[in-house]
Amino acid sequence: MKDQFPQLPEFIFGPLSTSQGRLKQARMERIGLFHDVTLRAIDPTENEPILITVRVGAEIAVKSVSLHYTTDTSALLSSLDFEHPSIVTLPMQRTQIEWDTLQWCYLEHWEATIPGQAQGTQVSYLITATTITNQTIASPYVDVDALKQSSNAEDFDFKALEKLYRNNKPQIYQFVVDGEKIPAWIGEAIIYQIFVDRFAPDPGTAFHTPDDRSCIYGGTLNGILSKLDYLQDLGVNCLWLTPIFPSPSHHGYDPIDHSTIEPRLGTMEDWQNLISQAHQRGIRIILDYVVNHVSDKHSAFQTALSDRLHPSYEWFRFRDHPLEYDCFFDVPGQPEVNSDNPGVREYFIEHACYWLQQGCDGFRLDYAHGVTHAFWSMFRDATRRTKSDSVTLGEITQPPSVMRSYTGRMDGCLDFRLLELLRGFFVFENLSVSQFDRALEQHLAYFGSSLVLPSFLDNHDMNRFLWVVDGDKRRLKLAALCQFTLPNPPIIYYGTEVGLSQLENVGRLEESRLPMLWGAEQDTSLLEFYKQLIALRRKTPELWQQPRQSWLLDDVNRVYGYECGEYAIVLNAHTQKFTLSLSDRWKQPQPILTTDSTTLWNSHTNQIALAPFAGVVLQKPDDRHG
Repeated sequence: MKDQFPQLPEFIFGPLSTSQGRLKQARMERIGLFHDVTLRAIDPTENEPILITVRVGAEIAVKSVSLHYTTDTSALLSSLDFEHPSIVTLPMQRTQIEWDTLQWCYLEHWEATIPGQAQGTQVSYLITATTITNQTIASPYVDVDALKQSSNAEDFDFKALEKLYRNNKPQIYQFVVDGEKIPAWIGEAIIYQIFVDRFAPDPGTAFHTPDDRSCIYGGTLNGILSKLDYLQDLGVNCLWLTPIFPSPSHHGYDPIDHSTIEPRLGTMEDWQNLISQAHQRGIRIILDYVVNHVSDKHSAFQTALSDRLHPSYEWFRFRDHPLEYDCFFDVPGQPEVNSDNPGVREYFIEHACYWLQQGCDGFRLDYAHGVTHAFWSMFRDATRRTKSDSVTLGEITQPPSVMRSYTGRMDGCLDFRLLELLRGFFVFENLSVSQFDRALEQHLAYFGSSLVLPSFLDNHDMNRFLWVVDGDKRRLKLAALCQFTLPNPPIIYYGTEVGLSQLENVGRLEESRLPMLWGAEQDTSLLEFYKQLIALRRKTPELWQQPRQSWLLDDVNRVYGYECGEYAIVLNAHTQKFTLSLSDRWKQPQPILTTDSTTLWNSHTNQIALAPFAGVVLQKPDDRHG
């Protein structure tokens, strides 16, 4: 990144964004009795055997490991009685001993295979081990007290460790052999993220002007309804709405009740009108859905505070009732729930199905890795039975290996790794062209078609892209051109298409949540570019989902070229103008989209002159239509 651009912090993966955080995470994954929840096959089909593996750290000496499974979903959940007639116990075999230099010890891997199951079967399983001192432990397990006394105790984040191992409570893992496919429509979606309080107020009214950006600005569902013509003209075909449920905050990520709508945002009638009008325009709507935590004003939490004998007490993880409990990012107003509790499951799944019945088309699942894989297996199974083409997209701010473990449990994950690559190349310039291309190729190959990975340049939890490049719209257009010519569905954060930025660097998240620009405040040139970009993608949506071929990797001049079917894309990510001589294979191409009006094609020399930070989409002459 050049000196004239502000050196802003990037914390995309939370603690994993730093080398120290990654080191601690790597150490935590190499201790105790731990199952990574990844199945082999990763998304089992009918009658396909399922290999289950568990890793044993050096600090635990085991003499046997067992896998207990059942297709009676209530058997393991109601009791850990392994004599139950529906529970099958399989001895696991030690298949590998490996040396691990990071922990400076040997690690063991144990395996067992669950036989293939019939279509629609829900499988629950548990892993236990017997130590050489005849202690029975269940995955996940770690001796936290012993670690705290060890010589390398400073290498561990014990608060994160206790949460990762869920305080040594036996974990019941679940999956469904469902044969479900990712709905085709999401692959062709152009998603527009709307922060409801900040997008549009009721027609005929203006945004509030509060003294603090954490207060209410007055966006509503009717405001969104009044802007559907704008959204349709832009070309988007899917809206992602931030939480619309009752909440004490402007953002809604601390829900009080999942059965109705926050009154300041509108009514159920407003919702039905919005759904009806959006669907008539071919626009689907997905709702932000929070399962990891609720507001401390939620009735279940209030009851749990006052009555330890009430079933809702088990919804939460109290450490010292009623004062200490697990909460989201240490915010007392957002207590975390136990997603494996039957009452919690019933509540959240029932309400999700209700909103599908009310017309929504799926969910963006907030902080989804805070909730167990077992919950999401049951969640997708139930929501798909309610609405066959509903989608589930998880916010998983974890490494790709963890993202991929949600295959078969979700339809997709927001692509934070691609966000990191796009910012690294177009903003901070810490990736060369060849490094960027190689990382893209590896990333796309790693996932294949197992998950849909919606891409984005920014969102409501980080500095806007335009802010990070100090308002340089050339870089925004260039990055957007790359984003829209990659395989997975692109997301536009509201206002990016008209030049909305922010006033201060994100310290508080509200800085990147300013009110939408309307009327004369909009950058109409940028808006027109986004319209053209969306139109290009929607013209041949299946083409962009196909593999791309790189043909120009110029690290010195930072020029990148690749092909997608009948199109070639050339990106000049440099401060200098670049003239590209095209090969005979691309003789007499048609430039159909450019990020900069000064980009020129010389038909006599068959050269493209690209301005600094400019890009172009070329179409092969033999493939032009009409």
